[in-house]
Amino acid sequence: MLQRIKSLMNEYINYPMAIGGAVVLGAIVFVINFPHGVLAATIAASKQALYTFFAGGFIARNGENLAVKWSNRRLSLLTSIVVSTLIAVALTLLVHSLRGTPEPLYSTIPTLLLSPIGFFIIGWRRQQQAA
Repeated sequence: MLQRIKSLMNEYINYPMAIGGAVVLGAIVFVINFPHGVLAATIAASKQALYTFFAGGFIARNGENLAVKWSNRRLSLLTSIVVSTLIAVALTLLVHSLRGTPEPLYSTIPTLLLSPIGFFIIGWRRQQQAA
């Protein structure tokens, strides 16, 4: 049973992106919300890190799959970037709009700015591996 769960998680979560995104975005969100106090900043950063690990890792893996979905490599890569970024930004705003994040819009901006770059790199690397 545990082996099956591990196999499913490996198939649907990009762990390097999940861990890196959780650390980087969690730290940025902590700094953004720090003027509201350590507790508020810690809550916001924890929500961001936990969300990024699971949802971000899943979205990254989905982006990899989209990047090689069609024979037109540019269209596949563009679709991967746009779809993944829209999902990531929408979910991040939703998570931070729930109670506990003093600056939900400012806390979403790092995802908006960094996601397209990250998804481009992930998609491009996946296309290089598939070629």
